[in-house]
Amino acid sequence: MTTQKSVLRKFPYVNVPRVRDVEAFLHTQLASATYFSRGSGEATKELNHVEVTHREWVSKMIDLSEFKHCYYVHGVTDAIHHWEMSDKRSWQKLCYGEYGYRDLIGSKGSVTCDVPGQYMNSNHKAALPGFIDPKKPLYISIPSAADGNIFNPNVDNWKNNPPVILDCTYVSSTAIKTIEVPKTTEQIFFSFSKGFGLVGQRLGLVYTKEPHPTLHRLKEYENWNYGGVRTMQLIMDNFPVDEMYNRYSYKQKSLCKEYGFTPSDVFYLATTYDKYYIRQRRMKWNDAARICLTPLFEGILT
Repeated sequence: MTTQKSVLRKFPYVNVPRVRDVEAFLHTQLASATYFSRGSGEATKELNHVEVTHREWVSKMIDLSEFKHCYYVHGVTDAIHHWEMSDKRSWQKLCYGEYGYRDLIGSKGSVTCDVPGQYMNSNHKAALPGFIDPKKPLYISIPSAADGNIFNPNVDNWKNNPPVILDCTYVSSTAIKTIEVPKTTEQIFFSFSKGFGLVGQRLGLVYTKEPHPTLHRLKEYENWNYGGVRTMQLIMDNFPVDEMYNRYSYKQKSLCKEYGFTPSDVFYLATTYDKYYIRQRRMKWNDAARICLTPLFEGILT
C-alpha cells in the first residue's frame, strides 16, 4: 500500500478510467462516415441530432430549456479558449480549487467566497468574507473541480447576482443528482472526456442563451469536428449519463474504505484530511485534499 499511496500523492491531475465497452464502440466508427462536404447540411443535421439527444440525456440532472444555442467545442478547454477570446470582462471564481486553465492562458480570476456546506474550514466557518462582484462573471464548476462533489451554491439568493459561467465537465461521472442553474447563467460547458475516458477525442458542448460571439460564426460555416459529433452520438446512444457511476462506484467505495478516504460524487475521485496528501489540497482554507483514484483502477475497466 505504501507504493500506491506514494503514487496518489505525486499524481498531479485528474486522469480518467478507460472502459472496454467504450473502446469496442469506438472500433465500430469509421472516419469516412463523416466525410461530408462543408455547406451540404449533413454535418449540421448530425449536430442538431446530438443537441436533441444530449438535452434529453442530461435532463434528469440539469434543465437546459432556457439555453437556446448549442455549439460543438474540442473539450471544455476549448470552451474556455472561446470565453477568454470573446469576453474581456474581469472575472471571478468560487474558490482556489476551481479548474485553473483560464488563469494559465489569460486574465486571472479573483477568488470570491466559499459556499456554506461546501468550501469550509474544519470549524465550519467561512474562510473568506464572501464579496461577490455583480459585474464580474463568476466561474463555477458543478460537480466541483475542487473535490468532485455536486453542490448548490444558491446564487439566486445572494445579495449580488453576478453573471455565471457554469462548468459541468464532470457530468456523466456521477449518479443522477439535480444541478441547479443560477438564473444569471450565460454559458454552460459539457465534456465527454471524463465519464468515458475520451480525453484524446476532445468532445464538448457549450450552451448559451444568446448567440455566442465566436462559436456562432463557426457554426454558421459548419466549422467543427464532424467525427467528434458522431462519437458523442455513439456514446449517448449506448450509455445512460450515469452508466459509469453505476458500474464502477463500488470500486471507488472499496478503495476509499481501504485507504481511509471519503468518496466524492465523481466515481474516480475522493477526499481526505490526511496530511500525507497535503500537495493535493486545492482550497487554501480547506484542509481536504482531492485524490484521483484512477491509478488504483487496474487497466481498462470491464
